[in-house]
Amino acid sequence: MEQEDAAETVKTRGNESSVILTGLEGNTLYHLTVRAYNGAGYGPPSSEVSATTKKSPPSQAPNNLRWEQQGSQLALGWEPVRPLANESEVMGYKVFYRQEGHSNSQVIETQKPQAVVPLPEAGVYIIEVRAYGEGGDGTASSQIRVPSYSGGKVTSAQSTLHSLSPSSSSATLLLALMIPSASW
Repeated sequence: MEQEDAAETVKTRGNESSVILTGLEGNTLYHLTVRAYNGAGYGPPSSEVSATTKKSPPSQAPNNLRWEQQGSQLALGWEPVRPLANESEVMGYKVFYRQEGHSNSQVIETQKPQAVVPLPEAGVYIIEVRAYGEGGDGTASSQIRVPSYSGGKVTSAQSTLHSLSPSSSSATLLLALMIPSASW
């Protein structure tokens, strides 16, 4: 804050000599001083230190996820994220994936809007993508659910589901088609 009266005070216990400040605004200049205190009152303030927080991470989620599965690998692509002026530049993307029923996600980092995701076991995999920058991880894409089969090929052109208005007279349905690698 510009005036000391309006400044926020953070107290530590005992002889702690550090504190983590949370809830700060991104890309904002802060002025900090430290004062000791005890039962007799406050001591003199330290010299002022100024620090600027990093820009916030990209707020836009990766969209238009497209995928093609061949055997135990999934080729995944999406539209690049364009950060707003007050957000940090996109340094890359993180692809989080896990098998349905499991809680721990695996993470793949890539600098391009594409990745190859391993799907070693049959089942359904849940996948989402986030852009990241110096300000941290951005907003997650919509989750996609990918059925993994041994062999064969499954393709999805897009993962977005659009709601229909009551006045719509038609609907488009996107299906995933499995083509077996061997005859039935």
